[in-house]
Amino acid sequence: MYVETDFLIALVKDSDWLREPALRALEERDDIHTSVLAYAEVLVLFYDREQAEYEIDAPRAITNLLELVPIRPEHHEDAVLAAATFLEEHQMTPFDALHAGMATTGDGKVLSSEQDYETAGLDRLPLETYPDE
Repeated sequence: MYVETDFLIALVKDSDWLREPALRALEERDDIHTSVLAYAEVLVLFYDREQAEYEIDAPRAITNLLELVPIRPEHHEDAVLAAATFLEEHQMTPFDALHAGMATTGDGKVLSSEQDYETAGLDRLPLETYPDE
């Protein structure tokens, strides 16, 4: 059964009004899964640290969540794990971190004007000068 962001948030937060139903669903069902989109929304929540009630270790939280709620297709899990690390270690925005994560599951090259990809160790091809890079 596909779950969306409120399910993941209920699991991340210690006190959430949906936590108990989400935990019950995990106990009763063995087909719980989601997509990279739901995890993208969770990364946005982790990124908004000024609004956060407490500090969250994004890579650890995402790793724990993936154990409970896998992503389909499965190969997107590596991209989300990489994105959580880019978010934490390179202070990338959530969507840039996800793009970087997706690139790491491929050839590691990104055609973009965003220079943060270089600081994260990816091979950025400058869009602004393409094809003269």
